Amino acid sequence: MKHRIIGTIGRASVIVALLILSACGSGIEGTYSNGGPVEYTFKSNGTVVMTASMMGVTQETEVKYEVEGNKVKLITGEGALLLTLHEDGSLSSPMGGKNLTRKD
Repeated sequence: MKHRIIGTIGRASVIVALLILSACGSGIEGTYSNGGPVEYTFKSNGTVVMTASMMGVTQETEVKYEVEGNKVKLITGEGALLLTLHEDGSLSSPMGGKNLTRKD
């Protein structure tokens, strides 16, 4: 009987831990910029809003994203853009330039 109770408590602890971890999201939620005309706002629902502002015109595009390890894949209608998440929390793209840093 004692082993059954301990086993049940152990399983319940694992389930609670998994629920807490899944509620934390991917950890990249927030707005990222490198000072250029485009900002990326990652949401916990798996979407990112890309906001481009040029010559007084602002355009927003929302796409899905997936995080696998240190890779963040933006899934667009034209294909995918793969960003790298660095230990300092910044993001870089294969196109180069300054890393995107979190604003908030």
